[in-house]
Amino acid sequence: MKKYLLPLLLVIISHSNFAQSEKQHLKTIEQFLIEEYPKNEPGAAVLIAKNGEIIFEKAYGLASLDPKRKLKKDMVFQIASMTKQFVSAAILQLVEEGKMSLSDTIQKYVSYYPTKTHPITIHHLLSQTSGIPNYFDVDDNEFYLLAQEHTPQQLIHYYKDESLTFKPGSKWSYSNSNYPLLGAALEKVTGQSLKDYLRIHIFEPLGMTSSGLWYPENIKKNRIPVGYNEKNGKVYPGPKIVGSALYAPGGIVSTVQDLLLWNRALVQKTVISEFVVEQLTTEKTIDSGEGTGYGYGFFIKNLKGSPTIQHGGNLFGYTSSGLYLPNEDLFICILANRKFDRTEELANYLASVLLNNPIEIFSKKEISKEQLQDYIGIYELQSEELSRTFEIKLYDNQLLLSDPKAPANDAILTPSDKDIFILKAVNASFKFQRNEKGQVTGYEVIQGETFVFKKVK
Repeated sequence: MKKYLLPLLLVIISHSNFAQSEKQHLKTIEQFLIEEYPKNEPGAAVLIAKNGEIIFEKAYGLASLDPKRKLKKDMVFQIASMTKQFVSAAILQLVEEGKMSLSDTIQKYVSYYPTKTHPITIHHLLSQTSGIPNYFDVDDNEFYLLAQEHTPQQLIHYYKDESLTFKPGSKWSYSNSNYPLLGAALEKVTGQSLKDYLRIHIFEPLGMTSSGLWYPENIKKNRIPVGYNEKNGKVYPGPKIVGSALYAPGGIVSTVQDLLLWNRALVQKTVISEFVVEQLTTEKTIDSGEGTGYGYGFFIKNLKGSPTIQHGGNLFGYTSSGLYLPNEDLFICILANRKFDRTEELANYLASVLLNNPIEIFSKKEISKEQLQDYIGIYELQSEELSRTFEIKLYDNQLLLSDPKAPANDAILTPSDKDIFILKAVNASFKFQRNEKGQVTGYEVIQGETFVFKKVK
């Protein structure tokens, strides 16, 4: 028996070291989140699960600033574009049942959407390769539209006559316009509302009792955090919104606990079938064979050598992110009640800490006002085809990107790395260049394509 003692001791010691390492990592994470979400500001609910077991779950900040109400970890958030993975799964269930085909054109189900110069299929819509321009761009003076009830047909009416920006299948371009069409197609095939279909076929079977296409009747108001916007350094409640105005592109509400149930369903492939999961999480290609970095409703990425399946969402007062690392069976979910919160960057950072290979991330306290001064100025696009000018200015220790033609739409640039900022509104990365003297001379905007801007003042 003694010859088995040493291997057994080594296993016990190894497990103990791993447990100690994870414990230390979680302390690092907690300290970072305490600094990220101050007690008197809008906050976030954060959940981390390993092998399906919750190893970290806490809430930070306030659910309401006036009156002050602490944010709790079981609160129900608007998850915005994370909605798309659920709608994609619902469509794929119908495909698996033979009620739809990925090669069907959308006009087979939505007759009031006009035929375009090229056929648009269900696959094109799911994979964000349709070429339909994005309609969900609501300015401050159009917020009243969010408070108006809409039918799917009324949503589609906003953009049905727009020309395609490219031949379907030839490029990838994220567009919210794809999903009202998918929702309308599902309703035509099933004879049910999208809300009822998701409840009956996904939320109820998975026990997601706090989730729905807008707020379920069982959700009390004290479980709903106020969503906050920020403009010129000031925080204020977001506009009134009704669920039908968001619909299939972004109308689902949920909790971090329910989203873990969804994650486990995708991992276990029981209630949600293997066919559906494989289609959702397999990277699609365009006609040239080039990968898109996107499946159906999920981005397919990589973090420090580990494959990731992820998606986030931004809305008028809420930001969400769900990140899954299949090799490590690690799931991280962050739901925040603040517009353009950096939930995706935070989820990636938390995962990298647990991988014992942390990525560089700026703490809110790390960039001084003096350092931010470097980036202030007027920048012009260096392009023969387009002419655009933007101003970057400083307000309340934050960089704001301002369009002189639309000054009401200032957007926050969030620090991500040295000389790199993120514009979460459009998921664009700004990489600033410096000359030999260390002075900022311009920046590159990376958003699928790369656009070069030169500092002119």
